[in-house]
Amino acid sequence: MSRSTKYLRIKEEGNPDDDEKLPVWRKICFAVGGAPYQITTNVLGFFLNIFLLEVAELKPLSISMIILIGKVWDAVTDPACGYFVTKTETRFGKMKPWIILSAPFACTAYFFLWYVPDFSDDGKTVYYLLMYCAFQGLLSGLHVPYTSMTMFITNDQKERDSATAYRMVSEAIGVLLAIVVQGRLVEATRKAGDCVDAKTTVSPQSLVEQELSYRYGALIFIGIYMACAVTVFLGVKEKPGVVEDHGTEGYFSSLKIVLTYKPYVKAGLIFLFMSLAVAVVQGNLALYCTHTLKMGDQFSNFVLVLMIVAIAAIPVWQLVLQKIGKKKTYAAGLIIFIPILITQLFLPKEEPIPYYFVVAFAGLSVSVSLLLPWSLLPDVLDLFMLEKNTRKDAMFYSFYVFFNKLAVGLGLALSLLALDLGGYETGACTQPKSVDLTLRLLVVPGPVIFVLIALLSLWSYPIDENKRKAIKQEVLSRLSTKGKNAEDFGGSMSYESIKVSSSTEI
Repeated sequence: MSRSTKYLRIKEEGNPDDDEKLPVWRKICFAVGGAPYQITTNVLGFFLNIFLLEVAELKPLSISMIILIGKVWDAVTDPACGYFVTKTETRFGKMKPWIILSAPFACTAYFFLWYVPDFSDDGKTVYYLLMYCAFQGLLSGLHVPYTSMTMFITNDQKERDSATAYRMVSEAIGVLLAIVVQGRLVEATRKAGDCVDAKTTVSPQSLVEQELSYRYGALIFIGIYMACAVTVFLGVKEKPGVVEDHGTEGYFSSLKIVLTYKPYVKAGLIFLFMSLAVAVVQGNLALYCTHTLKMGDQFSNFVLVLMIVAIAAIPVWQLVLQKIGKKKTYAAGLIIFIPILITQLFLPKEEPIPYYFVVAFAGLSVSVSLLLPWSLLPDVLDLFMLEKNTRKDAMFYSFYVFFNKLAVGLGLALSLLALDLGGYETGACTQPKSVDLTLRLLVVPGPVIFVLIALLSLWSYPIDENKRKAIKQEVLSRLSTKGKNAEDFGGSMSYESIKVSSSTEI
């Protein structure tokens, strides 16, 4: 048997499309696995900075250091997780053992992230750094194999896109749960912006009550986390693709293959900068509503409207991308976001109605940011398989997860540095006027620039609708071939050479 034959697994009998149609219940079992990542990441994105600033009473510079070091840690753990997932072979599959075994440890780290130890400021900084790094590393143990599983639940592009749409609805509902549950708990005890005068400070008893509100939220979410991990483990079936990767390359060789693949680099840059724009706004939204708009008590209502619109828009965007293609749909979502961001410079204080309209329109772009990045990636990975005659799905997905986590971390870290320079006073109930200006500048110029960079990267992204159809046709052709040797499927195809007739069906 030749070396290339070793890596190739082909259906030997039956119609290759016979079992490609995924039943709805399997799509749902797959979809719920995306909720834990979105719940925990969005709680961290919206609430970690205000928890560490207002409850743990750390200085913005210390929190920024925690986040930045945490992202350096992610740069190690995410690709390493992808590499070891690739090498995993068990009777339960490659992905599912990682999901179920990492979940209890991730939940433990997440709970203690919302605990305030009786340490000095330096001691608390070290404590939160350790808890943050532990949770982010263990979260990779769920999300890297889970997202990679997209390529293993079916070989059919249309079914993968459908499963991804189910997943995005589940993730959007997860975000909604995160904001509603944690937001309501926090609002019931939060004192920032609700002061008698500018010199008022928060009492120790109030700090204890606020800490408990975060901890109760953590208990609810780790219950959901475990339930979703068990559902994926029991309800999802992994299947082999046209070509399998058995992890023969070394770690650094795999890194080089992934990070030099041009279509993937383009898709990753779009995702990174779109995520950066969303993360900066997300990380400052509670503070912006509290100290700039003077409507901190409306924060969870604003986010509730945003996410309801985002969820409702997912099937609409799914129909749009079927009509005009993924690339044009992605561009439309990015372009809509720019005027929404600029509007936040001019919003009046203590007038909620205008901001409800702004967040409702923002939900349209958030919907695209949830759906399209993860819908693009399987096309890139199929193209890589056709060119290289091997798969590196877990490695590709690990960096995609890292891009998202990097964006959230950088967004928070840069925001906290700006707040420190803007004169944010830790422990104070109200903030100086300079913080108002800092928050307005944070939620507009930077995110607009990030969206423009994402648009430029999208413009040069090589897989348009015609090439996507050609990729699908070639994958189906390989699946339908019986008894071929691996040499007949040599990786000579490149995305420049893919051609498709106008009669090709989506």
